[in-house]
Amino acid sequence: MVLVQIKDPLYTKTRLKSVLPLEYTTTIDKLVELCFINTILMLKKIPCSFGVISPSQSILKRIQKNGAVFTYQDSGSNLNTALSDAIQKIPRKQPILIIMPDLPFLNQIFFHTLFNEIENTDIVIIPSSSQNNDFGTAALYMSEPDLLEFDFGKNSCHRFKNKAASKGFKYKILDLIPYNRDLDTLDDVKYLERHLHQVFKPEMYSEILNQIDFNII
Repeated sequence: MVLVQIKDPLYTKTRLKSVLPLEYTTTIDKLVELCFINTILMLKKIPCSFGVISPSQSILKRIQKNGAVFTYQDSGSNLNTALSDAIQKIPRKQPILIIMPDLPFLNQIFFHTLFNEIENTDIVIIPSSSQNNDFGTAALYMSEPDLLEFDFGKNSCHRFKNKAASKGFKYKILDLIPYNRDLDTLDDVKYLERHLHQVFKPEMYSEILNQIDFNII
C-alpha cells in the first residue's frame, strides 16, 4: 500500500510561505494541492492501492471518493507521529511506501523504477532533492510497515540508512532525479517554473505559477 500524508493547507509549507509576499500564500497552497492530486492520479494509473493521512476531514472525504482504500485523520501535530499512529490501523505483514505530497515531477516512471528495485529488499530510501540540501526523504519503502521508526525531516535519509544498516536489513538508496524534487524553498519553485516540460500536465502548473512575479522575488 502507498501512503501519502498531507497537512491542512493552512499549515503546509510555512517556511516557504515565510519568504514570499503574503499575497502568494494561496498560490503556494494551490501548488502543493496540485502536486498531491498529481500523485493520486499517478497511483490510480499504475494502478496501486493507496491511502491518505491528513488532519483535514475535507481532504479525506474527497479522497475516499477518488479510490483511497485507507484514510486516517491525524492530529496535525507531527508527520512522524501521524504515520506511526496510522500504520497501527493497517494489516501487518504487508509492504508500504510512504511518499511525500509535494513532488511535482512525480510520474509513472518513478513508481515503475521503484517497484522494479524492491524484490528481495527490505527497505528502499529515496532521498529528496531540494535546493536546501537538507538530505531529507522523498519516499520510503518497507517490506513490512514497522521495520523502521518513522523519522522524516532534515537528514532523515542518513538516519534511515544508518538504522537499516544497524538492524541488518537489506536496503537500497535510489536517487531518482528529477522525480524526487520537492518544493521546500523558493529556489525549488523557481526550478519548477524553469522545467515545466518535465511535469505531468504542465499547463496546470503554469496557470498557478503565472500568479507569481518571478522578477521581484
